[in-house]
Amino acid sequence: MKKLILLSSILLNAILAFSQLTTDATKAKTSDNIATLTKSKELKDGWAKSGSFNLNLTEAGRNNAWGIVKGGEEQAIGIKALVDYDFDHKKGKTNWLNNIRFRYGLSKLSSAGEGFVKTDDNINVTSIIATELRKSLSLSGLFSLNSQFDKYFLSPGEIRLGPGLLYKPNANFSAMFSPAMANLTTKFATEQKDTLLFGVEKGKITKLGLGSFLQLKADYTIAKGITYKGFATLYSDYLNKPDVVIVDWTNLFSLTVNKYVGATVSINLRYNDWEVGKLQVQHGVGVGFSYKL
Repeated sequence: MKKLILLSSILLNAILAFSQLTTDATKAKTSDNIATLTKSKELKDGWAKSGSFNLNLTEAGRNNAWGIVKGGEEQAIGIKALVDYDFDHKKGKTNWLNNIRFRYGLSKLSSAGEGFVKTDDNINVTSIIATELRKSLSLSGLFSLNSQFDKYFLSPGEIRLGPGLLYKPNANFSAMFSPAMANLTTKFATEQKDTLLFGVEKGKITKLGLGSFLQLKADYTIAKGITYKGFATLYSDYLNKPDVVIVDWTNLFSLTVNKYVGATVSINLRYNDWEVGKLQVQHGVGVGFSYKL
């Protein structure tokens, strides 16, 4: 638990630190870069849309002259698709903020003698409706769905719905807190029904929870051609072990070479006692097709 509290503290401080980058001096320095790299995300009445699509390739290899490798040459190749898309709507004091994030990856190790295996599989849909109470602060409601989708859709899955307060001081940072977020954990795969998994009991396919929830989102241009997107959620269930906090934190750094070529570095962290009970870390580096949506 101490490690989890430390992780949560580091997460909050890291993302909140990014929110301080939008000082007047920083805005003046990066305004030209932002204008050329992304569409404006400042909300005016009407729709504002922006996002990116990346299809990356990875390759690594060595022969038996490099260290000791049984079987001669060893080569690993992989492919990964990343989509991050925002489509927001504003009318007067009402804002509708939507985000879709998608990751899917495959890789193959030549020495294994097998086909491609899945290395990443995730889809996240988040929608927030908010009514401004005063500048930067809104009364809001959130719906989100998080799941893998290849073969075991919503197994596990997390569906969340609840009210809260949205703090959005600028177009690059937002934080939403809810003291009463409903969370439905799902286990729909037939072969998983009779097994205790993800906190869902044997013979059941869902588990309903109610707890406190925090979501943080950051989107910054660090330098010309380099952008960062961070998305983090923390959830504690009042009804099922309230001392257990589920933490998800995704980080994506994008390097733009030209309109169609770029590179990405992704670092994803997850802590969920219902699943593994220890920190899960996933990372990847890729180069390939990149397009601003």
